[in-house]
Amino acid sequence: MEASAVAAQIAQTRADFAVGQIKQNADSEKQIADLLQSAVASVPSSPVKGVNVNIKA
Repeated sequence: MEASAVAAQIAQTRADFAVGQIKQNADSEKQIADLLQSAVASVPSSPVKGVNVNIKA
């Protein structure tokens, strides 16, 4: 295998890994946002509770 082909394969592997890490982080952040949204929704209404809670991943 030529050096350029090896370099291209290494670059592709690194890119694939980076994309996987980004997706994993996004999935984790979405789970946290969903959990927080659920927690906020379960708080009984009161004058202290914020009226415009909008949590997005």
